[in-house]
Formats: sequence, structure tokens, C-alpha cells
Amino acid sequence: MKSKALLSIAVVGVLAAGAGYLWYGKSDQPRVLFIDSYHEGYAWSDGITAGIGKVFADNQVTLKIHRMDTKRNKTEEFKKKAALRAKAVIEEFKPDVVIATDDNASKYLIVPYYRGGRLPFVFAGINWDASRYGFPASNVTGMVEVNASVQLLETLQTFSGGVTVGFLSDDTASTQKELKNSKEVLDLQFDKVTLVNTFEEWKQAYLEMQEQVDVLYFYNNAGIKGWDDVAASRFALENAKIPSGAVQAWMAPYVLMVFPKDATEQGEWAALTALQIANGVSPSEIPMVQNQRSSPLINNSLARRLQLDIPPELMAGTSTSVPRQ
Repeated sequence: MKSKALLSIAVVGVLAAGAGYLWYGKSDQPRVLFIDSYHEGYAWSDGITAGIGKVFADNQVTLKIHRMDTKRNKTEEFKKKAALRAKAVIEEFKPDVVIATDDNASKYLIVPYYRGGRLPFVFAGINWDASRYGFPASNVTGMVEVNASVQLLETLQTFSGGVTVGFLSDDTASTQKELKNSKEVLDLQFDKVTLVNTFEEWKQAYLEMQEQVDVLYFYNNAGIKGWDDVAASRFALENAKIPSGAVQAWMAPYVLMVFPKDATEQGEWAALTALQIANGVSPSEIPMVQNQRSSPLINNSLARRLQLDIPPELMAGTSTSVPRQ
């Protein structure tokens, strides 16, 4: 579907138009196409869009946004057709550079039609490892998305009496993948790992962790049978002895702090990189990076329980970048 809404980037606000939007200025400005794997209204996509808009508001470009909508439409047939629709948009719009976010845009569009070609691409939101798509390539660079586990654990260790870390989560394939990637990509080593299937197993493991490690990383509760949100929050508050954390926002009731990924960081980096390319820098000269920024969430009840003095910037949930060691 073609976008039919036009809006000058100098004007505050954006007009919806089916699959995308078009912000326009002068004809000699760089033309940037943003291809989103997902849809408007999906919080992650909206955050990336906000980051791109923030950069381009101060740098005049002609920007078109096209949504593939493959989060709500998951079949292989739809994804392949969505890629062909995006390809048609590229051919019509003739961008100087394309920003493509999340895995489906890379898998179904860049790899089969554009990798190694002349049109430059900047990706963001590819989880953990971009090499499966053959990135970086001569015309492709980007930001690889990783969890903020390193920053989280470094911060938690400043509040603990030691450095040993316990990993507690549901016993699922996604958790096994998280453990594998944490080791291989982030070089994280856990002193104790416990994966559980039931709520009762989680409670027992939680108690054991309080005595056996200095910091608890509670990854996910989604696959724990019999999970009770209210009971779990109360149990954690009543039995916490050590700092705990997570990287999923929905885990906030059960841990001291959460370091969720910041989607706007990825949008800002992609937009700034697109400007570099539009100004003549080759994608091959721009190294791939990993996201580092997070907007911490603090469980004030657990902070009081542990009698911790949390810095004001963390208590306020402001965006905080914690450098990797």
C-alpha cells in the first residue's frame, strides 16, 4: 500500500497513512527510507520511530516510513509478500539509504534482494548475532540488539557484598538460548544456574539463591506453571536478602531493578549512521555495534526491604548508559 500523507519535517506531528508516512523537505535533501518489520502502535517500533524522528528533526532529510506488519501476520507467505511490497517501495522511492529494523526486514528483504549490492542499508533490532544474515556486508552495517545483562549485573554488584551471580528462570527453549547467547556474545559466566518448571520450584530456588550467591538474575517467569503474580511479588519482598534484577519490563514486581532495552537508542543510532552514509561514508567503513542504553525501572519496595540507597537517576527511571568493562 502506498503512503498518501505528506508532511514537512519542520511541522510538529505526523499523519498516519496506511503502511507508512512521508516527511518531505527540499528535493536536494538526502532520501531515507525506514522499513519497519512490524507495525505502528507496537511499542518497540514506536520507540525506534521516535529515535529516528528525533535525529532527523534537526537534520533535514526526505524520510519515508514503510511498515511490513509481520508481527501481526506471522505466516511465511505473508512475510515474503511483505518483503516484495517493501521492495516495490524501494524501487519507487529511490532512497539514498535504507534503515531496516528487526529480523524480518533483513531475512526476507535485504538478504535475498540487496545484500552485496549498491544500495546502502543500516539495520537495527537484529537479536544477538547478525552473522546469520551475512552481516556486515559491503553495503550493510547496523546495531545488533543484545539484552542489557552486563550493565544490569555491573550495577547490581555495586549494591551487593560480592560478585557471584545466580541465574534463575523458567526451563524453556528461549531461556536455554538466552544462556547460550549470554555466554557466547556477552561473555557472561553464572556461578549458579537453576531452571524451574513450577511456582513451588521457583520459590524453593529463590530461597536457595539468597544464601548461595551475591546477586540474582531472574530472567523470565513466562514458562513457570502455576505462576501467581501477587503471591510471587509478596514472596520476593518477604524473602529478599540480595539485590536482584531482570531485563524484561514485566519482571519489575519480582526484582530490585530492571534494565529493559531502549528502542529509541537504536532509532537514533540508525538515523545518525544513515546521515553519515548519505554524506558519503561507505557502510563498510562503519563498524557494527551493540546497544548499550537502558531506562532502569526500580522496585522501591524491594529497595527499602534491602535498605539500599539507590542513586536518584536510577530511582527516577531516567535513561542511563552504563559503559561495558
